[in-house]
Amino acid sequence: MERRQAHNGERLAFTRVGAEVGTLFLPAGTRVPAEGQSVHAQDELSFILSGRMVASSGGETCTLGAGDVTLIPAGEAHWAEVIEDVTLAYVLLEPRP
Repeated sequence: MERRQAHNGERLAFTRVGAEVGTLFLPAGTRVPAEGQSVHAQDELSFILSGRMVASSGGETCTLGAGDVTLIPAGEAHWAEVIEDVTLAYVLLEPRP
């Protein structure tokens, strides 16, 4: 959420954004997607709750674990391979007009 300060009587408003929210359990050895890379129209936020995975997005590859948070911009190719069983929460943000 963008934090803004009102000046000179300006009214501030929040913008509603469509979103899909969920949790996933991915067992060790899982690759997402099974082959190639995934690309979608939504920004994707992921919160790694437990486990470890190697993920690649935007040409950068890193190992992620519990407590890590990722943001994959809409349209960016990405993939992940699970090293240790992973539980994560995700938010897919619908594009804004």
